[in-house]
Amino acid sequence: MLHIILFDSELETIPENLWIHPAVKKYAERRGKRPKNMLLDSSYHHQAIRKYFPGEENRRGRPDIVYLFLLNALESILNYENKLRIYIHTRNNDVIKISPETKIPRAYHRFVGLMESLFQNKYVPDKEHPLMWMEKKDLFSLIKEIDIPNIFLMDENSTVSDPGEFLKPESIVLIGGFPEGKFISNVNEYQRKSIYNKRLMAWTVANEIIVNYKMIYCKLY
Repeated sequence: MLHIILFDSELETIPENLWIHPAVKKYAERRGKRPKNMLLDSSYHHQAIRKYFPGEENRRGRPDIVYLFLLNALESILNYENKLRIYIHTRNNDVIKISPETKIPRAYHRFVGLMESLFQNKYVPDKEHPLMWMEKKDLFSLIKEIDIPNIFLMDENSTVSDPGEFLKPESIVLIGGFPEGKFISNVNEYQRKSIYNKRLMAWTVANEIIVNYKMIYCKLY
């Protein structure tokens, strides 16, 4: 089984100190929602982020990274073969666990609505049969819960190696869910790996890891 954790993801609801910003208030009025129940999105809230979180305006509010990661991972052959488990860990230590049967909406605005519902209710679509559910947990605790010793941190600054050289039958792969900046979580103890000599998007890294794992450990023909 391959476990992929998109960690330190920039997925969060709008922080309270941003609720009074004109851009946030206008966006809330247009959507007919309260600011605290909406996702922070730099496409709409860039000015507010820059004012209240200077230096983080190019990092925070990126639910699109989670969206594209989930679309790619959940539609993979490895997931269809029940050999993949994926998790979203956020900057605020919210952990989203996801059933392999989950179908992510193709329309981005519907995905946003789904995530907002998840933050509000802690599960979707219902408590009895959740496809996605949320827990408060830091990255270390999540890794400890999965309980697999082979842990690989994708780091573009590490020496490049082929995934086939380090992936094991039971592996945890950590991929940063943010566009730039340093890791927030303490990841110093994990093996650092790179698969290319240029920066790659999170979903691209996930695709490469998934395909390579399938080729090595999931023979379909």
